[in-house]
Amino acid sequence: MNLAGALLPRIPAGGSVAFVGGGGKTTAMLALGRALGEAGLRVLLTTTTHLAEPGPGPRFFDVLADPALAEPEGGPSPRPCARPLLLLSGPGREPGKVAGVHPRRIPALREAWDAVLVEADGSRRLPIKAPADHEPRLPEGPCLVVGLIGLTCLGRPLGPETAHRPERFQAVTGCRPGQPIDAGHLAALVRHPEGLFKGAGPHRVLILNQADRCLRPPDGAWARALAPLPVLLGSLEAGDGGIVWLEEGS
Repeated sequence: MNLAGALLPRIPAGGSVAFVGGGGKTTAMLALGRALGEAGLRVLLTTTTHLAEPGPGPRFFDVLADPALAEPEGGPSPRPCARPLLLLSGPGREPGKVAGVHPRRIPALREAWDAVLVEADGSRRLPIKAPADHEPRLPEGPCLVVGLIGLTCLGRPLGPETAHRPERFQAVTGCRPGQPIDAGHLAALVRHPEGLFKGAGPHRVLILNQADRCLRPPDGAWARALAPLPVLLGSLEAGDGGIVWLEEGS
């Protein structure tokens, strides 16, 4: 199964898709955007935070930057085009980063595009995180929130090399600094109202990524304990990016 086949049926009517957490958000957004574009949908890619600046190589998407999009109102919205479009507001605050659009812009964009995909969280390329008070920056309007966890965190000690905002991760999971992160900590992160799905509505999917680099990924019994949350297991960066339902929930 590819990511589009897994997620497309779960996007609420008129809604966008927001990616939060760590361990593969940008990879997931781009993989979904490419698949939807190849299926003939008009696809908009953006962020409500910051993204790594796109490299110079071949892309399946075009790029448009408009500083007005950083504000909640003002300026025209771009028109849909044949190729997927990465919509930005300009350079980010850090070198190598680009800034996206204001969350209040997303509903109007969704009216014009078949699919709007949004990276709504940052993790500094670490496999796991718990959000700060101002995170995530979820788009307004109906939304499928896709939470990602990179399974390379399992068995590694909690610290700044493993988790973004480790002090927040400790607060919501009980994992102490230096303690190995285990599947129980991941379950606590998923369940906690200030954890992975903070601020999310009822439409949620969990992706356990990096399964190819994890000796003992969580199994079906672990996933069933999170029901009715749907759980996907896979390796988005490896091979064809295949992904399977670990537990479909309801």
